[in-house]
Amino acid sequence: MWVPDLEIKPAPVFVAILVVLHLSVVWAIWLLPDIFLLLLPLLLLSCLVSIAKHGLLTLKRSVRRIWLTETGWFIRYQDQREEGPLTLTASSSLGHRFIRLSLKGKRVRHVLITPDMIGRDRFRKLQVFLRWAPDKQLAPES
Repeated sequence: MWVPDLEIKPAPVFVAILVVLHLSVVWAIWLLPDIFLLLLPLLLLSCLVSIAKHGLLTLKRSVRRIWLTETGWFIRYQDQREEGPLTLTASSSLGHRFIRLSLKGKRVRHVLITPDMIGRDRFRKLQVFLRWAPDKQLAPES
């Protein structure tokens, strides 16, 4: 049985999605009274942090690896720190073009994964695993 061990790479398509989302908010603010234009610097900062953390994976809290062991799920961050064992929660969701993993330890951590981040084949295998594996919390002992 395939066991998730995912190296997460920067995804240009995800960066583009983040930029489009932030630009749509800029457009919405532009339609509001002028006082709301004061929010634009905060929105720009939000856009830059989102791109650096989730799209380019350059911040120290950016998730670079997720894997499942016999003791649970683990996360490795950009700064090489590891967190785990974690539990996969029911609020995780599968979409056609994304997977949201919700992992709970001391706090809940949500990780959005697209096919560009882990490769299409691994993405498909992860979808199948999350849909059909009898135990999604622990890797089978070998």
